[in-house]
Amino acid sequence: MPYIPKEHKKYNLLPYCREKGGEVFAYPAGPLYEAERLIGSPEAIFPYGFDSYEDYFRALDEQIAAHEAAPDIAEKLIRLRDRIRQMNQKEEWSVLRYTGPTLDVLSGLTNGRNYYWPTSKAEPVYGGVIDNEEFTAYLYPTEANLWEILEDPTGMAYRTVYTDGKGRLTKAAYETMMGAVESGLAPRKA
Repeated sequence: MPYIPKEHKKYNLLPYCREKGGEVFAYPAGPLYEAERLIGSPEAIFPYGFDSYEDYFRALDEQIAAHEAAPDIAEKLIRLRDRIRQMNQKEEWSVLRYTGPTLDVLSGLTNGRNYYWPTSKAEPVYGGVIDNEEFTAYLYPTEANLWEILEDPTGMAYRTVYTDGKGRLTKAAYETMMGAVESGLAPRKA
């Protein structure tokens, strides 16, 4: 069952995870992939398919213990664990309501639904949206007419939506990118 802070329960967040189980994670991709390469087992440390933060961090601690004989690897895993823990303090995440048109595509957004925008006080920058598939996606427009800020403890959402904050994406740029993706996925005629 996903952890949802008491003050966020009123927003009906993570409906799929609440119904089916599972937790959502923000994570630093570069350090995670480097750690996977070092231990040779992505399944052991990639934060997907875990029911709770406790389950994930227990698995990561097991990997740290398994690599005690290689202090350089163990230290990188410890730094990774600490960074992922810092990134997943949902009390620091912004909560926004999507007010734009429903994006009826894989990993789309639904008009009127509330979404997490993961962030942290240590690094309060836009890091994507936990979408309808309930993983973090970055390619969503962040214009003010598409979002209503409900909770924004770090000010990240305000900066992203109302200023030229890091990660800002216009609807026109989003549509251009999605058009390119769709045309690249369309079958080619011989």
